[in-house]
Amino acid sequence: MSDYQDLCAMYGRSPSDPDFIDDLIDGFSRETTLEQEDYEWYEENENRKHYQLLVDQLESVDIIRELDVPEQARFSFLVMIHAHVVSTIEGYLAGVFIHQVCNSEEFTRKLVESDPEFSKRKFTLREIYQEKETLKVTVASYLKDLIFHDLKKIKPMYEAVLNHKFSDLSWLFKAVEIRHHCVHRAGYNKDGEKVEISVESIADLLNHANDLAGEIDSTVETVHSY
Repeated sequence: MSDYQDLCAMYGRSPSDPDFIDDLIDGFSRETTLEQEDYEWYEENENRKHYQLLVDQLESVDIIRELDVPEQARFSFLVMIHAHVVSTIEGYLAGVFIHQVCNSEEFTRKLVESDPEFSKRKFTLREIYQEKETLKVTVASYLKDLIFHDLKKIKPMYEAVLNHKFSDLSWLFKAVEIRHHCVHRAGYNKDGEKVEISVESIADLLNHANDLAGEIDSTVETVHSY
């Protein structure tokens, strides 16, 4: 009975609990489903060319912003474009970071040692003894749930793990703030005033995004050249 009691204690349950085994089996079933979903997401993420995907999306936006839109719909049009560009940047930051970490034992270790939330995470015995490929999925699953436009967290994480120090990101902090108004208030701030968005501001955002991607891509290439 000691092994069973130890198992119960590990899951915080009582040996006299008649539902423990059923709950344990149901839990394993749910974990298997989640692992499969995470693996499929991981595979899709790994097969993407993140830099080229970003460039293609930004080029598409550059074309779209020149469309002849009726004046009464122009503000809403720009609101949607701005939100899309910031989401595209967020997706790029996430995709690159996840790809680099999941393909480097050194980066994975740096993440575990430097990220306070990840270091506190408890792993089951099943997770510990799984193959390396599944460990990548576990790490990717954690990372995909992070909000990659939370720059106060993402900026030091890039530096601590990938050794990439961003140049001035004030433009992105501002763009993220505006995006919040675009998504949650259709382009109006808390005072009911329209946020400042124009064809020119979108063009500036595209230029900054391209520069940011080139900056990160250079770091990634440097890492792989060693």
